[in-house]
Amino acid sequence: MATYKTAGLDKTATVLSFILVGAPVAAALVALSRGGEVRSVALIVAAILFVVCSATYAMAPSSYAVSQDRIIVRRHFWPSSSIPMSQVKSCYPYPQLSSTKTFRLIGNGGAFGWYGIYACDELGTFRMYATNRSKAVVIGNGAKFVLSPERTESFVAAVHEYARTPS
Repeated sequence: MATYKTAGLDKTATVLSFILVGAPVAAALVALSRGGEVRSVALIVAAILFVVCSATYAMAPSSYAVSQDRIIVRRHFWPSSSIPMSQVKSCYPYPQLSSTKTFRLIGNGGAFGWYGIYACDELGTFRMYATNRSKAVVIGNGAKFVLSPERTESFVAAVHEYARTPS
């Protein structure tokens, strides 16, 4: 089994991640500097934002593993997802995803990565577990998946080897 690190966050994901992390910190600072009702509301907001931030990080992809029978998407603190290798029909780099207009149907739109169900004209509907859209790899198995390994070329080669798809 070969393991591949996710690509570093793209610029948009980095900015959104800082905003998501900064919001509970800002709310906590407001709570510390105020009294009365403002303090109570700020503490509640900080707690809610901390939970959202933690859950978003927990679900974000952390690495990918390619084996003879499946591609595994590992997440920080959430159960892994997998794509059966027997169903993989194609695998190819798709760096133009970073400039393609995509629509998020359900999921996370950039904080700590991009994951959930998305759609675009070129790919149709797909499930994305990515951290950097310019390092996107499309895996087709009827349904489409988009991942973003740091070493795109070797990841694609490993998938082709195990899935026995044309290069």
